Amino acid sequence: MDENNRSHLEIAIEGMTCASCSARVERALNDLPGVWARVNLTTEQASVDYVPQETGPQTLADVIAQTGYAPVVAETELAIEGMTCASCVRRVEKALQALPGVLAATVNLATERASVRYFPATVQIDAFTAAVAEAGYAARLLSGSSEAAALRKRQVQTTMRREVLLATVLAIAVLLLSMGGHWVAPLHVWLDSVRPFPHFWEWVEAAMTTVVLFGPGRRFFRPGFIAYRHLSPDMNSLVATGTGAAWLYSMLVLLAPELFPVAARAVYFDSAAVVIAAVLLGKYLEELAKGKTSAAIRKLLGLQAKEAHVLRHGVEETVAISAVAAGDRVIVRPGERLPVDGRIQAGDSHVNEAMLTGESLPVTKHAGDKVVSGTINLEGRLVVEATEVGTRTVLAQIIRLVEQAQTDKLPIQRLADQAVRVFTPVVLGIALLTFVVWLVVGPAPAITMALLSAVAVLVVACPCAMGLATPAAIMVGTGRAAELGVLFRKGEALETLSKVDMVLLDKTGTLTEGRPSLTDCLAADPTLLLRWAAAVESASEHPLARAVLEAARLRQLVLPPITAFRAVPGYGVEAVVEGRLIRIGTPRFLEQEGRSPDAWADEVAALEAEGKTVIHVTADHLTLGVLAIADTIKSDARALVAAIQDAGLEVAMVTGDAHRTADAVARQVGIHAVHAEILPQGKSEVVRRLQREGHRVAFVGDGINDAPALAQADVGIALASGTDIAIESAEVTVTRGDLGGIITAIHAARKTMRTIRGNLFWAFFYNILLIPVAAGVAVPVGLQLNPMLAGIAMGLSSVFVLTNSLRLRGMKPWPLGTASSTATDLSVTTAKGALS
Repeated sequence: MDENNRSHLEIAIEGMTCASCSARVERALNDLPGVWARVNLTTEQASVDYVPQETGPQTLADVIAQTGYAPVVAETELAIEGMTCASCVRRVEKALQALPGVLAATVNLATERASVRYFPATVQIDAFTAAVAEAGYAARLLSGSSEAAALRKRQVQTTMRREVLLATVLAIAVLLLSMGGHWVAPLHVWLDSVRPFPHFWEWVEAAMTTVVLFGPGRRFFRPGFIAYRHLSPDMNSLVATGTGAAWLYSMLVLLAPELFPVAARAVYFDSAAVVIAAVLLGKYLEELAKGKTSAAIRKLLGLQAKEAHVLRHGVEETVAISAVAAGDRVIVRPGERLPVDGRIQAGDSHVNEAMLTGESLPVTKHAGDKVVSGTINLEGRLVVEATEVGTRTVLAQIIRLVEQAQTDKLPIQRLADQAVRVFTPVVLGIALLTFVVWLVVGPAPAITMALLSAVAVLVVACPCAMGLATPAAIMVGTGRAAELGVLFRKGEALETLSKVDMVLLDKTGTLTEGRPSLTDCLAADPTLLLRWAAAVESASEHPLARAVLEAARLRQLVLPPITAFRAVPGYGVEAVVEGRLIRIGTPRFLEQEGRSPDAWADEVAALEAEGKTVIHVTADHLTLGVLAIADTIKSDARALVAAIQDAGLEVAMVTGDAHRTADAVARQVGIHAVHAEILPQGKSEVVRRLQREGHRVAFVGDGINDAPALAQADVGIALASGTDIAIESAEVTVTRGDLGGIITAIHAARKTMRTIRGNLFWAFFYNILLIPVAAGVAVPVGLQLNPMLAGIAMGLSSVFVLTNSLRLRGMKPWPLGTASSTATDLSVTTAKGALS
């Protein structure tokens, strides 16, 4: 291995217990091309030399994981200051990725954050801040305090506002001195009359412009020149070059006028000062708009309690939320937000869980019930044992997911990044060509046209809007979706979900309630039948028994006592109720007792055709009636299927149930394609088969037993509620109970991607249109873009992109109507004389 062409890593490894473990890892690493590794069991660390052109850090981590051990990989987030455009993003990413031990680095211009995955045994966080500083920017480890972050944001905005005011006042003064005499003749006369020496006012312009450029304008010059040093010019470079050229030329005219022909001894301080002021104003408006794009995160952070009342040694103490530990007993008074996830030890109350479930009605809570941080205790004093605190609470996980999705880089953004990579050098070439051409063919003095046109090209072409086009829309789109109960675990899921053409719905728990319910009662006296049946079933543990008991409870029936209870596995149960022998079970159970189940035969056949389970009830060998039980279809299931189909997508259902039951449910909700009798592990194969047929599949399930299918699908959508949110099992999680969240997620993805495409079109179209105009191709028809107007246009392009993204804040939850279904209410059929 060529030592001059290799890199070195130290990788901590967890899970090794003996020499064979370390030997296995070492062999696997050394089998990679260009790798020489030594694994030390004592230090639990691998020392690896590798050739970067042949093997990368991520490959090393993957191979260690494949051998059955865990490479220790850390993640951190940095706040980056000073970035202004997509080129800045690329340079910061490049600086971080160049560090040994960094697996991946993603930088987001809209959030001004860098997310870094790295081997902590090789590289430390200090190296990240140093690398970013070397690239020309400032970096700091993100503080966990939302108040501190908000304070820093306000300080940045205050500083920028002060600099914008200073630059604007001085730029207007320079503009009046240079151009005011042309607009107002008396002003020209007055300026001439008070001039103490020749070129006095030009020197005043020079002084004020110098203050503008090297005061407020220093934010462009320093990083711009650092970018040149790294051979990676960016937006700062373009602004610094354009305004610096105008200032330098003007200073030379004042200091050494003999170097220039008389006709070329004009100064352009006004262009330099006004461009800096205009661009700075645009960046300030951009900063304000970026603050609005993160409104969803601020709302979520606002739901977190700042302190808690904790019982310690029998004494109530008020402590910071960071000081609460799992197992602590927390007091929550009426009107307070719950600071932790936990279980109620004492107290009764109603809790507003709208932030989690979207349900405005409060939920009754008693001792033993679970509660979630961020929800509001409406009444009563609660004593809650903390089970999850800090970053482990449901609310904290939701916030982390939204932040991660906002930091993600979509494939469409990578295309834009590639375009920006060559864009700035091309613009510099165009500006140079523009200068040379006008210097040769321009009207005398040619230097005027050449300089103004070149500066206009440099200023108008700044790629700020390109860098904001994707992250701004992702921030607003995922943030608003979170408010509507849809969590995108990865930003990339937005783009993938917008392209799916097939939605595969799990039946149980998705289209149905996921629990059996009593749907039909055929009897001469339905109330009597239900009382006696529920009394017998009260002694049974069978799932169908719970459906009968729940139906009796809802009707507030008083159940009589029973005796002589007997269960016959596979057949049914019996007991004596109010002096009658009540039997409940299958037709075989009745046939054993010499009783024919022919009564209600036609109705029973119809119920079974609907996929319902029918149980027969007799009293002293006489037919009492029939009960039908089914997993009831959700009231909005049919509306969901119709909405998905209206969106132009195919819909199919997958279930482990028998074909008859599956077909019955599918008919009721309007699905034509059914995959029945599929085992849980077989659901992922159904997804694969559809993908092989060319479909892009979104799988919708409960996020737990459907995990293989959720992972296999192009996009997995998990339905979840309460503290059982399965936010780690799918790319998208619907946190509220209604199925409308599924179609909300699809439309949110589509609208966000439409906005991104619109942003990118505007950003590229704007440059394609205005660069030639700035270069002077329209001068023959009397149209020329002044550098000052170019600066204003450049700023407005970024503001337009951000404003267009902010329109996503107006997204509404997708309303699903409810479809009536015979499975949702108890159907009662009465026949006189069935029981004598």
